[in-house]
Amino acid sequence: MKTRAALAALAIALSAQGAFGQNYPSKPIRIVVPFPAGGGVDATARALGQKLTEMHGQPVIIDNRGGAGGTIGTDVVAKAPPDGYTLLVTSFASISVAPLLYPQLPYVPTRDLAPVSMLVTMPFILVTHPSLPVKTAKDLIALAKASPGKLMMASGGPGTGQHLAGELFNMLAGTKMLHVPYKGTAPAVTDTVGGHAHLTFSDPSVVPQILAGKLKAIGVSGSRRYEALPDVPLITETGVSGYTAVNWYPMMAPAKTPNDILAALNASVQKIFKDPAVAKTLSTQGLLPAADSREALANYIRQDIKRWDPVIKATGLRLN
Repeated sequence: MKTRAALAALAIALSAQGAFGQNYPSKPIRIVVPFPAGGGVDATARALGQKLTEMHGQPVIIDNRGGAGGTIGTDVVAKAPPDGYTLLVTSFASISVAPLLYPQLPYVPTRDLAPVSMLVTMPFILVTHPSLPVKTAKDLIALAKASPGKLMMASGGPGTGQHLAGELFNMLAGTKMLHVPYKGTAPAVTDTVGGHAHLTFSDPSVVPQILAGKLKAIGVSGSRRYEALPDVPLITETGVSGYTAVNWYPMMAPAKTPNDILAALNASVQKIFKDPAVAKTLSTQGLLPAADSREALANYIRQDIKRWDPVIKATGLRLN
C-alpha cells in the first residue's frame, strides 16, 4: 500500500509539473544582468527580453545588479525561487572564472544554477598602439621576449576577460608582458590609444578605433576569423598554438527549475537567436549568436573552468 501511495504521489507531482510548464509563463519574467546597463551583456539581455515579450505576451524586466565582477547579481539568481520567473544573462566571468578567483564565493555555478542556453560569443582582439613595431602575434612574442616585463598590457581590471586573455597568451607564448589594470575596458582602451599602454586584448568595441587607424589589430582569438576584421589573422595562425580565449554570454536559471520550463526557455532562445533581425542587431556590437542545447552549455562551462584554472593558478590571483 505504501508503494502504491508513493507512486500515486509521484504521478500527481509529475502531472502538476507538466501543467506548470504548459502554462509558463503566466506572469512577468525578471532577467538579472549582473553588470551595469549599456554593456554587451545588457544589450544581449534586452534584445532577448524584447523578443520573449513578443513571443509569450508577458513583460520581461531587465534588472541590472552590477558589482564584484558579476558575482553579486549572479548570486541573486542562484538564491531565487526555481520557478522560471527569475533568470540570469551574464558573461563567463561570473560562471567559469569567479569560482577560481573568489575563495568566499557564495554560490557554486555548477550546483546552484541550471544551464538554459548559450546566447552569444565574441573574440578577443589583440590590439597595439600603432607605433609598436609588430604586425603579427609572432612579432609581438619576439619583441616581448627581447624585453621581458617592459611591454605594458592594459586590461579592464584584475580577473577580467581582458586580463585572463593576456595571461593565457603569456603562458602559451612564454612571454612576460606587464599587466596594467584599469577600472574598466574604456580607460584601458583609451590609454592604449594614447600610447600610455602598449597593447590590450579587447572585446569588439575597439573595431571603430581599428578602422580609424587609432589602434592596430594584430590577432583575433577563437577558431575562425572575425567577420568585421576579415584580414586580421587568428592568433593561432601567427604564433600561439592552442590559444582559445573566447568571451561568451549564457542564460542560466536557479537550480531545480523544472525541466519542462528549462526546455521551453531553451526552445524560445534558439528560435529568437536564429532570427536574422536579432542577429543583425547583435552584430552591430560584435556579438555572434550561438544558441545551443542545455547539455552543450553545461559541457562548455566544465571545459571553460578547466581552461582558466591553470591560468589563474599561474598568476596567483585571488579576489575578496
